[in-house]
Amino acid sequence: MKKFGIIFATIILALPLFAAVPSTSASAAKAKTYSFSILTADFYDKSPVYHSNDHTVTVYRAVIGADNPSISFTAKGKLKPNTSYHVTRYVKAKSNATKKIRSFLYVKGHGWIQSVKVTKGALNTDNEAIKLPG
Repeated sequence: MKKFGIIFATIILALPLFAAVPSTSASAAKAKTYSFSILTADFYDKSPVYHSNDHTVTVYRAVIGADNPSISFTAKGKLKPNTSYHVTRYVKAKSNATKKIRSFLYVKGHGWIQSVKVTKGALNTDNEAIKLPG
């Protein structure tokens, strides 16, 4: 009877090791991360307003290096088109892969975006027709 108890306990303890399900390719897929070396970075004293035009803008989540001036971006969503946003920080960085220099802005409450994807200034919401003389 004692052997039966030992065998039963061994099977119960080893069962979770055999029941592990291998991960599927869909859950193993990971978003691409872009790595940069920081050249300059700063906060804005007064947050300027930028607006997106008639296209969506990709928003990135950033991980900033503590020991070295590096930053890594991973896509996390999109900004709405034709909307104004307040920017609080900027980073100028050099890509580790392509060696190109890019500028990024931090949109308050959303995340990081490429500065070339937005236009400085508030969105002009005047829908009036252009008035021609005469």
